Amino acid sequence: MIRALLLLLMPLALLSQNYGYFAGSRSAGLGHGSVALIDGWATHHNQAALGFLEKPTLGISYENRYFLSDLSLGNVSFAYPTKLGTIGMALTYFGFELHNETKIGLNYAKAFGKRFSAGVQLDYQTYYVEEGTSSSGMFTFEIGVLAKPIEKLKIGFHIYNPPAAFKNQETDERSSIIARLGFHYEFDKKFGLVGEVKKIQDIKEHYVLGVEYKFVEKLAFRTGLGLQPLSNSFGLGLELGAFTTDLSYEFAQELGSTANISLQFAF
Repeated sequence: MIRALLLLLMPLALLSQNYGYFAGSRSAGLGHGSVALIDGWATHHNQAALGFLEKPTLGISYENRYFLSDLSLGNVSFAYPTKLGTIGMALTYFGFELHNETKIGLNYAKAFGKRFSAGVQLDYQTYYVEEGTSSSGMFTFEIGVLAKPIEKLKIGFHIYNPPAAFKNQETDERSSIIARLGFHYEFDKKFGLVGEVKKIQDIKEHYVLGVEYKFVEKLAFRTGLGLQPLSNSFGLGLELGAFTTDLSYEFAQELGSTANISLQFAF
């Protein structure tokens, strides 16, 4: 009975909180206002930001949505800068044995000078529902750009699935197009502000405003507010040399609480 209800909740679980498979507790703590952030999790948020990444980075994250193990989300991110650009990989698994989705992405990003970068990712996704419809998978892609018009300001734009690829060939169901536009402004080394608007096909725009403040050099506090639907989040980040660990807690008005933990290692 409980799992049958979970199958009904799945679409809301996917869309009501953050409109997609965003990764890492830094993003979650900021309400998922991450389209203009430069870090290793850009493999999931905006591949263009990887063009400014300075070190190879490996990250893993785990999200427990609404404290239901069957609605767990796991992500892996890997990015490797080279002289010709940054190459990377993004992995995602969401759900449980009766209903799950997976995503594998290979990406490339390049900075053009100090002010602009662009990135692209090729995705292969699978979608499975027990005693329902399932597909063997679909190919799609996502693209993004990142600009630094002034020293402290970054502006990012990203679009996922521009061709509206088929999610299920049997029912002609298509995966949604998602567009995001946002900024990251760093007042100084301690205080930063993010803002973002997300538009998913056939759903109202979702607005995000987030703040990141470093109490000390290695410890950061984050909070974010989302509108349509309403959500608020909090998070902490701790840098331990090459390792970074982040924690976040998020409350969505429609469904409840979500916890996220992530680890990153910079080579």
